[in-house]
Amino acid sequence: MSAIGPLPVALLRFAGASAALLLYQGFRARAAALARRDVPLILFLGFLVVPVNQGCFLFGLSHSTPSHAALLYALTPVVVLLLAGRILRERGTWSKLAGMAVAFAGVVVILVERGLKRDLGVFAGDLLILAAVFAWSLYTVLSKPLLERHDPMTVTTWAIVSGTALCLPAFFIPGAVPPLRSIAPAVWGGIFYLAIGTSVIAYPLWMYALRHLEASKVAVATNTQPILTAALSWIFLREQLTPGFFVGAALILAGVTWVETRRSA
Repeated sequence: MSAIGPLPVALLRFAGASAALLLYQGFRARAAALARRDVPLILFLGFLVVPVNQGCFLFGLSHSTPSHAALLYALTPVVVLLLAGRILRERGTWSKLAGMAVAFAGVVVILVERGLKRDLGVFAGDLLILAAVFAWSLYTVLSKPLLERHDPMTVTTWAIVSGTALCLPAFFIPGAVPPLRSIAPAVWGGIFYLAIGTSVIAYPLWMYALRHLEASKVAVATNTQPILTAALSWIFLREQLTPGFFVGAALILAGVTWVETRRSA
């Protein structure tokens, strides 16, 4: 992202993702059309997931640190839980909150072990990342009713396409996107991964899980990301796994397991 800046990354990522999703929808034999009553909600979801969530996250990350972003995003399950309790009437809020607190403590242990910085100079970036967390949480909760009428790929496609369309005017800002020929192959590789790996594959998988589970149970699973990150770093980068990692991992797994095994009232 530092090579070309957050705005070009977001614009190229979601333009590519929108093209790929529309192409896929065109080849689907039974791609369901959206009902007219669902269009306003899809437009709002697109606004949340592209301009607000990704705009705030990428610009926030450029003024914060990856460790701060990871810590703040670990709050996503709590925000989803509170919104789901209010909007979707999910039950068992206090019981789930206890498990989420344990999982969050585990995230903190791992991030501190890996060098979490306390830097007041990144406060503005942290606020933007918090806004991104709220936008993603609201996107998650509001998507749930749509998934009762439409499949995950359809909801994801039209949310991302509509959100990208809202961002199209930014392409006409002078200098917003550098000449495409000047972008290095490695940068294109990163954009391709974000567009396909994250937006085209991971986003629909998130919706698929959301269709079959409570929103809070889907969200809390994201707290396992620091475990996976550390494990992959151990495999590919030969980073050492410290006792603090194992303590944090145990707390995360205990908290996530507690939430996932709570029965709906």
